[in-house]
Amino acid sequence: MYKVGFVDNSFDLLPDYQTRLRRHDVILLFPEPGKRKEEIVKWILENDIRCLLIDHKLLPDFDFVGTDLLAYTNSVLPDLPCMILTAYTSDSLEDNLVTKNMIENRDCLDASELTPFAEKLKQSVDVFCKRLELHVREYSELLEEKRKGIIVAQQEERLEYLYRLLRSYGEIDDIPAALMKPEVESKISSLIDKLSSLLGDIPLNEGDEL
Repeated sequence: MYKVGFVDNSFDLLPDYQTRLRRHDVILLFPEPGKRKEEIVKWILENDIRCLLIDHKLLPDFDFVGTDLLAYTNSVLPDLPCMILTAYTSDSLEDNLVTKNMIENRDCLDASELTPFAEKLKQSVDVFCKRLELHVREYSELLEEKRKGIIVAQQEERLEYLYRLLRSYGEIDDIPAALMKPEVESKISSLIDKLSSLLGDIPLNEGDEL
């Protein structure tokens, strides 16, 4: 099944959309009204959403319009496919926050034949999953170079970026971000050397062990 989120304020229509898309192996989830943008991003991650649909006219049930939410979501989760659904495409275009190809006419959800739109959603999910796969592979390769001590500064920056991104998606184990920085690694190594030297200078009494 393909998980797709839908931020909308036509609440009476959502169960029908949910039922129709499920027939095409698409699970449609929607957040409670009134959530802030930050809370919606958290909801996306908690529910493993792999594609997001957003209605343009979300006021007054939300404190922003759809294009604002899309721009914010893509700034936090840059690989997540997001689409604006609206009956007023000109309004979304005038905001200049979303490219034209990411705006869909809302009629696609009400069409008698839902297959073309469902296939587009599933392909968007597949693209997202493939991007994550490539990011994980690149992260693993860079991490291995770091462990070998042959990583360069530009790769260090890329590794830290991928770590933060993949941690957001829950794709890698959570480790302190500071430990990704080379200067922290160097300080830890220096502290270990100093501690070893200090312990070596301490005289041992007979029977004592380190």
